[in-house]
Amino acid sequence: MGFKILLVNPPFGRGKGYSREGRCTQEAGFWATPWPPYSLAMLAAVLRKGNSVRILDCPARNISENKLSAVVARSAPDIVMASVGTETIESDLAALEKIKTLPFKPLIVIFGVHATVFAKDILENSAVDFVVRGEPEETARELVGALHNKLDPIEVKGIAGRSASGRIFMTPPRDVILDLDALPFPAWDLVDLDRYRLPGSKRRFILVNTLRGCPFPCVFCTARAYYGARARLRSVQSVLDEIEAGIARHGIRDVFFWSDTFTLVREQVKELCAGIAGRGMKFRWVANSRVDTVDPELLDLMKKAGCWLLSYGLESGDDRVLERSGKKITVAQVEQAVAWTRAAGIKSAGHFIFGLPGETEETAQKTIALARRLDLDFAQFYAAVPYPGSALFDEAVREGRIRDDSWRSFNQADFVMDLPGIARAALYRTRRKAYHAFYFRPRTLKTALSQASLRGPIASGARAVKKLFKKISLTWDDE
Repeated sequence: MGFKILLVNPPFGRGKGYSREGRCTQEAGFWATPWPPYSLAMLAAVLRKGNSVRILDCPARNISENKLSAVVARSAPDIVMASVGTETIESDLAALEKIKTLPFKPLIVIFGVHATVFAKDILENSAVDFVVRGEPEETARELVGALHNKLDPIEVKGIAGRSASGRIFMTPPRDVILDLDALPFPAWDLVDLDRYRLPGSKRRFILVNTLRGCPFPCVFCTARAYYGARARLRSVQSVLDEIEAGIARHGIRDVFFWSDTFTLVREQVKELCAGIAGRGMKFRWVANSRVDTVDPELLDLMKKAGCWLLSYGLESGDDRVLERSGKKITVAQVEQAVAWTRAAGIKSAGHFIFGLPGETEETAQKTIALARRLDLDFAQFYAAVPYPGSALFDEAVREGRIRDDSWRSFNQADFVMDLPGIARAALYRTRRKAYHAFYFRPRTLKTALSQASLRGPIASGARAVKKLFKKISLTWDDE
């Protein structure tokens, strides 16, 4: 008989959910809904052979730290494996340390980008027994197998741990998984998908991964620290089979293609669109993209295959800031791609970041002007966060720019870096102004309100807009 394993997305103290998926660790914001826990569902699929596995998404189920301990006490798992993030690492570890005080003392295993970067520090100062570093599936499978067979975990690549004598050890890194088709489909049967519904339609959805890894050197992103710089593609047949299984088993009609850049490899996207049509599949989908990886032909194919929204990382309205950030795009490319997307009949969401290297009050105003000028349906405006695992973190530490010593402040609404060209107080004002400038326009306000499922006429004014801002993770400020 194998282990009883509890896979946990730890509690989050506010909001409607918290997603911890590779580079994406964030409070439910843009869609005002939590994401189904893809990483936990993948680990469940890998570990369920020979083990009893359960998934517990605490933020989605409004489970507090105390309630989590009670659940663990009742179920008495042998292993608790948790996804952790930078902003929440302090509360994540506090919840896990409380679990460790239970009489049966389960083994505690964690994974995620923050855990990968600070594995040794975490082990020295917490009740965690093992850290799975990097891409988690194969490493977690091998670690659990070694523990079950009473083998020395020090032979497992890609982990950090504490030996029986208390000595902390780090094993060599594990190579990334080259054959993604060899992985099982996510164990969505262990997830209550009714808790994850899109605003507007209120329909359930799942995340489907098409590739891992990102070759682009954006300084603010942690993707390369987790999934690597080499793009590894799943076969289109495998992706289509997974979607068909989701439709047949779970009645899914909405899919979020969650990849580091969905449109990175044009031929894969074209083949996928043709496959959707060839199998007569009917579902709506969204994806993330880059403005330099789309063109009118590809966008038309995507629209015909069911794509209704594309999410673009646009970052800044200033070419110098874009270049300094390693984004490798220009404002002209941004304008062209958004226009092509609108012409194809696909809605577009633009994601902008204030406070990147080289930011000044002038460049920040150019970003606001670009957001208003573009024909976007939705926009998000973030604070630049020097997440551990990113080049921006290394630079900020090296230059002494970080002014907040609490990981809780490392979130997309707080500015934790001092910049020579603009004060932090000005960045907060600019971000607030950006939301007001973008959403206080008739077309964008109407679109956002309808997507957020708010009731009542738009003329109800400030109260409706306050509700909207609350849904997109803004703190309303009447100044």
